[in-house]
Amino acid sequence: MAAPASRRRGSSWGRSWPLLFVAILALHSLAIYLFTRGFLLTRTELDLHSHRDDRTGVSPGCSSWPQPAVDHLVIVVLDALRFDFVAPSTFFEEKQPWMDKLQVLQKLAADEKNSARIFKALADPPTTSLQRLKALTTGGLPTFIDVGNSFGAPAIVEDNIMHQLVKNGKRVVMMGDDTWTQLYPEHFNKSFPYPSFNVKDLDTVDNGVIEHLLPSLHENDWDVLIAHFLGVDHAGHIFGVDSAPMIQKLEQYNQILEDVINTLKSLSTPGGPHENTLLLVMGDHGQTLNGDHGGGTAEEVETSLFAWSPKTPPDAVLSVLGENSCNFDLHGKEVCVSTMQQLDFAVTVSALLGIPFPFGSIGRVNPELYALSAGTWDNQRTGINACTPQDDLEAWKMRYAEALCVNSWQVKRYIDQYSGSSIIGFSAEYLHHVEELYSKAQANWSEVLKSTCPSETAKGEEFKESASSSLQLQIDAYSSFLESFAKLARSAWTEFDLWLMGTGLLLMILSVITQAYILVRLNALCQPSAQECASSRIIPKLSFAFTLVTIRAASLLSNSYILAEGRVTNFLLATSCIAGVWSSATKGNFTIEEFIFLLLNIFARFGIELGMSKQVAGPTATKDHPLITCAVHQRFLKYFIMSGTILSY
Repeated sequence: MAAPASRRRGSSWGRSWPLLFVAILALHSLAIYLFTRGFLLTRTELDLHSHRDDRTGVSPGCSSWPQPAVDHLVIVVLDALRFDFVAPSTFFEEKQPWMDKLQVLQKLAADEKNSARIFKALADPPTTSLQRLKALTTGGLPTFIDVGNSFGAPAIVEDNIMHQLVKNGKRVVMMGDDTWTQLYPEHFNKSFPYPSFNVKDLDTVDNGVIEHLLPSLHENDWDVLIAHFLGVDHAGHIFGVDSAPMIQKLEQYNQILEDVINTLKSLSTPGGPHENTLLLVMGDHGQTLNGDHGGGTAEEVETSLFAWSPKTPPDAVLSVLGENSCNFDLHGKEVCVSTMQQLDFAVTVSALLGIPFPFGSIGRVNPELYALSAGTWDNQRTGINACTPQDDLEAWKMRYAEALCVNSWQVKRYIDQYSGSSIIGFSAEYLHHVEELYSKAQANWSEVLKSTCPSETAKGEEFKESASSSLQLQIDAYSSFLESFAKLARSAWTEFDLWLMGTGLLLMILSVITQAYILVRLNALCQPSAQECASSRIIPKLSFAFTLVTIRAASLLSNSYILAEGRVTNFLLATSCIAGVWSSATKGNFTIEEFIFLLLNIFARFGIELGMSKQVAGPTATKDHPLITCAVHQRFLKYFIMSGTILSY
């Protein structure tokens, strides 16, 4: 009676196993969907641009974009510039070997503290270079799903400061990291790009920038100059932060920056070409002690921005510069450090250069960086409701309030467009809250404009105090609206939904365990005469196959895995192939599947590597990025073969 019962159970399993695998596939799909909904945050990119004549919905007191505050802008990007590379070591609990190497910036911040400032710039994850450049120029928040473009950057279609610069007649010169020319292929009057893919090369990009940077400062064919160095980033990836090559790079940068600052000073005399030039030395992100970046740890998101203006702002305006974080450097001089969000970079640069703000920018014009250029302004009201001269501080507050007025209108316009066109928008509760803040700020603006014009009976000192207080309240109201929406945007686009991710992982683990159990049961039922023997044979094979797949999946969690991906994959493929061939040879039943698997492995091991070596040696390797194409084909092939690992058993 046992045999018929066994046959009945086997027949029942034979009829139901397709349904079981369909159920497992559905569970797999649900797990992947839940995990990706929590991890791969998405943001709809709007192909809309700001224009010089935009007026719809703008308040009367800020009916135009801000007037330019600087004539020229020099942006020196030091890739992966940690905050402790720039700030004096006295700001930290323990002095490290890599600190205090950029002495020229610290000295300038101490000697000319009224016109030079060190900022701790806080980046938003992901902290990969491409996403940071995209965020810096668009003023938005790229999501983690954009990391897939890090090694094959498409041109940016969103509105950005590069587009606005070109559209408004500004001349831009770029030198250094070729990612800029990938993102903005038609935006530079002159460009000197150098390949950035080879992280083992510490000097090619930097030497190219050095060759062109100082001569370009003496030329008068640009309004914005961008110089992007890569040596520190590559030194961190290969050697780590605490290494001799890293310290050598920082010392080299110190000399370069000293030459740049001396050149600008010599050309910033009254009537000189750089009399009204602003210098920004900045990082796009930080890095860990191992040189990694991409995530959201403090070391990765904390980078630096140093700003210096040849003209010193009026003494009254200097009160805008915060004094909360000041300390003495190694020479006993006081150095103050401010904090800003990288999200504010695009809109602040736009306000300084007098160009329309990018349509999708959600940052706020930074008051301290905006105040450093106050030395170029007169103390007359620049708005359309100007009625009387003011003192320096009130004039600056009025100009800044007008900039925030346009800033807030532009962000509110983006909120309305995004909410109406995006499939995944914002919650109604949060939207209602930020709209209330905007309406409140706008309602007070007309009263503020009236309060800054004195009546015949108003007394001078009382009026000045009242006007300054009203302007400060208005600045706070606009800032509250902008900061609230930035917080909302971060929660939607950069903060993972841990509940969805955890649920997806749990379902995936359960489905894998269920699948393994069903495979064991099916194998036993197919060989009823030797169930224990069959189970003993299938379990080690499944364990081996799942171990390989688990190792492969776990290795993808390393943000530096791209450097050794091909070698690790080939090793796993070769190991699985040798194990399969050895198992078949010991049993004396070498099948066609093992032969095909062996051929595919040989092709992956030698054919692709030979093709990649030819592409690297070719002169067009960096032009069309064939390495990326080859990597895509290899990725497709290796997943195909890895899936065959389980089938071959």
